[in-house]
Amino acid sequence: MPTYTFKSNKKPFKEWDDIIKISELDNYYIEHDCQQVIGGSSIIMGVGEGRLKTTDHFNDRLKEIKKKAGPMSTIGNMIR
Repeated sequence: MPTYTFKSNKKPFKEWDDIIKISELDNYYIEHDCQQVIGGSSIIMGVGEGRLKTTDHFNDRLKEIKKKAGPMSTIGNMIR
């Protein structure tokens, strides 16, 4: 069963987590006079930025592509 975060509709507003079935959700709102708190997902990041860690082989390949792409191509802007 999923875990939901709720916030009371009465002052003082309080938040709590509860584990309930999705089929019981509508009745839970009425019973507890609350609403569900919708939050963003958590993103787990590694150390450093992955986009900055390119190999020399990759950069050489980009240079080859740039030569054949033409003068209007912006791919050269990505080469470090």
